[in-house]
Amino acid sequence: MKAFKTTQSTMKHLIAFFLLASITFSCDNLLDIDAENSLSGDILTDQESVEQALNGAYYNFFGMNDGSDGGELLGGDFKLIATLLTRQVNLEVSWDETNAPGYEDFVRKSVLETNIRVESNWRRGYETINIVNDILANLDVVTDASARSRIEGEARAIRGILYFEMARLWGPQYEGSANDPAIPLLLEPITSVGEITTPTKATVNSIYSQVEADLNAASTALESLGTNNDRISYYACQAYLAKVAMQKNEYFDAEDFLDNVIAGPFSLASSPSEAFSNASNSTEDILAVQQTASSNTGVNTSGLSAFFNSFNDFGSTFRIQPSSLNSGILANNPKFSDADHRANIDSASNAADEVDSLYYLDKVNTNSISSAKYLRSTDVIPLIRLAEMYLDRAESRFEQDPFTLDPQALSDLNTVRTRAGLTALLDTLTASEFYDSLIVERNRELLYEGVIFHDLKRQAANGLSVHITNSRLDPLADRFILPIPQSECDASPGLCN
Repeated sequence: MKAFKTTQSTMKHLIAFFLLASITFSCDNLLDIDAENSLSGDILTDQESVEQALNGAYYNFFGMNDGSDGGELLGGDFKLIATLLTRQVNLEVSWDETNAPGYEDFVRKSVLETNIRVESNWRRGYETINIVNDILANLDVVTDASARSRIEGEARAIRGILYFEMARLWGPQYEGSANDPAIPLLLEPITSVGEITTPTKATVNSIYSQVEADLNAASTALESLGTNNDRISYYACQAYLAKVAMQKNEYFDAEDFLDNVIAGPFSLASSPSEAFSNASNSTEDILAVQQTASSNTGVNTSGLSAFFNSFNDFGSTFRIQPSSLNSGILANNPKFSDADHRANIDSASNAADEVDSLYYLDKVNTNSISSAKYLRSTDVIPLIRLAEMYLDRAESRFEQDPFTLDPQALSDLNTVRTRAGLTALLDTLTASEFYDSLIVERNRELLYEGVIFHDLKRQAANGLSVHITNSRLDPLADRFILPIPQSECDASPGLCN
């Protein structure tokens, strides 16, 4: 299975959102344009063709490399963009704009409508949604009932997760803005030129309601399949339902979903470093991108492995400043202690296989540090880990009664702390001290995984902010909402007002 390719439509005025209208598959010509006014013919005719289309949707969803301008979605830009929006340039991180153009807007917290990364991820996101909508519209061609149920579950999970991730990046935070417009909500496939209409924005609440409907349906369809091999599973759906509930401040519901995941067939890796840079899933991977030498989210000049580490010919574009790991003066700082296995930056040699911690000194520039979470373009990229689930449940239980130290919340927090080599916190903590410790621990454990940005939005009511030099910025400010691409605005007047 190769990447989907997007060719230029002869309808040149539809240059962004409706690039999805000119999708072609290189997978057995699955969705080749078969007439001037047709974008796909009767191509989903049996289970085999539907399965191939689903494989293609997964390919896009996981962000497998689609050229220099291809959006990398969950396996790439959705992690990287969220990280760059969160971290303070120069004091916490540095970024090589020459080797990685298109990302500097996120570093500076000034994202333009013409940004190529914004446009490519928007385009690929809606391409993938359109593929999934086509699959769901043609499920009747799958005659095997169990296969049809699984395909529907996985397809709805892909659509639900994508809409959730895109709404979090391109829309306002749910709390206080549920009735505000976010992004277009498309549930029917576009298969011919005549079906193209000008899209309109759906509200945040409408997007979230569809996400919940998709993920609940997917959970039901996939529950009997366990971990579902390397695909989206019941447990991944439950984890995302917990994320949705937390973004809505519905922490009681979140706890129920998290209980289901934590009770599942996963266990923490013996050390934090063993949860990353693996050829196959670790014991704590609930959902992960499977990469090979020929199928990955980036090559030497793109993708997480190129951007976050220096053990390759390209070198690290993203460099962590030592003060950001060891100083307590910066906002949202992890404040690593010397005992923490995650911040031990002494690697045994220059070989990537010898790195036994999550951070190591750059071999070229010893004044900065690289991350070992994404060492090679052939390694698995964790998307949801059990460690995050423990921290989510700790937060969910705290938020249900923020004036009391909850024993289960403390136990969940200590589960992650002690795995990292830190001593367990005692039950003599006050509730506010527990919350502070939890926020610090989330920053330690989930640093550079694209999680902290969404944490800040959810936790903004508690006074957390983003630092830029000497300024404190509200994470709910408009500058932290990605703009709709300019080419989309030009093609669809009124959409961007």
